[in-house]
Amino acid sequence: MQGVTLGGSVMDLTEVDAVLRGERRWACVRGDCIDVLPGIAAGSVDAVVTDPPFLTGAASTRRGERAQSPIADWTNASRWYQNWLAECFRAAHAAAPVWMFGNWRTLPVLEIAVQSLARRITSTLIWDKQWIGVGSMNGLRRQYELVFLMGGSEFAIPDRSVGDIWQEPWASARPNGHPAEKPQSLMERLVNVSDVPNGGVILDPFTGSGTTGVACLQTGR
Repeated sequence: MQGVTLGGSVMDLTEVDAVLRGERRWACVRGDCIDVLPGIAAGSVDAVVTDPPFLTGAASTRRGERAQSPIADWTNASRWYQNWLAECFRAAHAAAPVWMFGNWRTLPVLEIAVQSLARRITSTLIWDKQWIGVGSMNGLRRQYELVFLMGGSEFAIPDRSVGDIWQEPWASARPNGHPAEKPQSLMERLVNVSDVPNGGVILDPFTGSGTTGVACLQTGR
């Protein structure tokens, strides 16, 4: 049995071990991913597909009418990405991809984190929601999100007809009420394009409404 120590107690990862041995189809662990991920065996994951909190704010400190420099916040965010991505890269084998949702603010911070781990962003997917969201009066209304691909050293996409702009409808009403819920069809496409074998193991450190897990079960992973 594997476990991780949290404040003197051990979190039981028996169900995760059962998934890795092929004895169980799924497992859900409630906890901080930075604490839980070290308990997952190295090279045991066939893909990581996840939707972490975005870097949406500019600065945590404001004085008067002018915002202070956000550099300190970006640095902290980069370290946070680095901490959990390092564990994802360790858990994933060399032919496994890491897919991560984000936005335009995420990119420079993520790039610093990934480069510090001697890895790179190999592609950026544009998800066209076919639905226009909110936006400030001095900017454009949002219609897309980004999905960053960080492929392992041996990762390849066999289907060379796959482009980097995908259209998947997304409406204001979400089936499970999560504000950032993703369409199941989109998550299934990410799983399938990654060429994960049937029965393969997919890791999602930020479960949210569980759409990644449902997509995995529906596609035989």
